[in-house]
Amino acid sequence: MINMNNIMNLIPSHKEESTLHLPCLGRVHVVSDREGRCYASIVLAYWLYGTFAPLFIIVNPAYEDGVISWFVVYGYYLVSALCLLSFLSASLKNPGNIPSYTGTENEADTKWNKCKVCNQMRPPRAHHCRRCGHCVMKMDHHCPWINNCVGENNHFAFILLLLYAFLLSLYAFVLVMLHFWVFPKCVSCDKEVFYIKHSIWFMYLEFILSLQMMSLMGIQLFQQHLNVLRNKTTLETMMDPRSTLYIQGQCSQSYREICGQGHPLFWLIPIGKRKALPSDTQYYV
Repeated sequence: MINMNNIMNLIPSHKEESTLHLPCLGRVHVVSDREGRCYASIVLAYWLYGTFAPLFIIVNPAYEDGVISWFVVYGYYLVSALCLLSFLSASLKNPGNIPSYTGTENEADTKWNKCKVCNQMRPPRAHHCRRCGHCVMKMDHHCPWINNCVGENNHFAFILLLLYAFLLSLYAFVLVMLHFWVFPKCVSCDKEVFYIKHSIWFMYLEFILSLQMMSLMGIQLFQQHLNVLRNKTTLETMMDPRSTLYIQGQCSQSYREICGQGHPLFWLIPIGKRKALPSDTQYYV
């Protein structure tokens, strides 16, 4: 079997992507897609409003008035930060782009095949992304909201993004409900500050956004979990929806193929490198 890591190191990336080095995230790639950047900017704006509106109107005033404990405050900070890190990780990680390889099927592993779109050799379960213009290893789908494909190298970050976006929306939704029906009126906050004076409208909008995001992320997270139980990507499920669910041992292996071979607690951390899979299971079909 051909070592894909060696090919990746020897052949430059796709011409529409640039490589940067960022703290915590390490080596990242940025897709030059104007529409994708627009969608990603909307997601960031969504995160900013969904995080700071409840923070300044509910969380901080309630903490200063002694209504909630520090555990609730720092829990909110933690979920919000993990949501943002998951988004950056899913957006900026190379999903598993397969560089140009001019070899033949006889020179590669017998399971390799030639892409009908770009005519390049690729390993099993790789698919061609027409949006990005190249094949991606174990491609799940192209997500315009992160301006990136979801593939072998960032699938775990994408699942964490769905998880933490759902938890952050649930957190905000519960806080808004408590703000409307349970918490007493704020004593320490300045009633003349714009966002406090008009807080009712900010909270109505937050209620709609959090409920919408919670529903969408919950559905997507459930669908991704079913795909993992079937050991199939979204594209494979669309092409062949008939498949059986895995038993416990196989399910654990399927999750480890996505999240890595480390301890399951480390799966909840969206940054850093995951432990590589054994070479004999990396492209198992």
